[in-house]
Amino acid sequence: MMLQKPPMSVDVGGLNYDIDSDFRTMIEVENLIMGKTVTEEQKAFADEITRFNSEISFEDACINAKYYEALKLFYKENIPDNLEKAIDSLVWFYGCGKREQAAGRGKKQLYSYRYDFDYINAGFLQDYKIDLFEIEFLHWWKFVSLFSALRDDCKIREIMGYRGADTKGMDKEQKRFIREKQKLYALPMDELSKEEKELKDKLRDALLNGGDVSGILKSEKVLNF
Repeated sequence: MMLQKPPMSVDVGGLNYDIDSDFRTMIEVENLIMGKTVTEEQKAFADEITRFNSEISFEDACINAKYYEALKLFYKENIPDNLEKAIDSLVWFYGCGKREQAAGRGKKQLYSYRYDFDYINAGFLQDYKIDLFEIEFLHWWKFVSLFSALRDDCKIREIMGYRGADTKGMDKEQKRFIREKQKLYALPMDELSKEEKELKDKLRDALLNGGDVSGILKSEKVLNF
């Protein structure tokens, strides 16, 4: 059991780096790493990468640009020189200093902090009287802790239950009901290609379980900036 205050900095290669530990920043970091959208600014940076490294494709350069932006957010513009250790520390922080699998996320994705934010905020208001739209600062580790302890009667918990439901053994009417709910509350992943889904799954597992994110990125021709 951790009794120390949640960290406001991380160690990277023996040096201490201040970080942006607010929950909003970490949700944005997750969205940058896991999301499909590429901004015009990221595309411009990708163009620069391809000019300096002709062996990298524009698509891979865009992924590099997204990771670079995520590191900039997390390290408040002061990115460590050792990118692998910098990402390792980000992953450690994202996982709240734990190596075991995050609660509520197994092989099937049950929620998205960004896509389900309204439902999550409703749960925080219901259980803790905390308005996530109004609060000035909430440490990521505290946010994750509070989210994991939301009561079962919260709407987000109900939705997670539908998404993770196993219809095996149910009668026809129960299966129909669950499948309708799963369709209603489906997360927006259909626009991803097969390759993008595979990479997203690999990264998601590594982020949640303290895996080798930098190794995955190297194998996918990422981290070449």
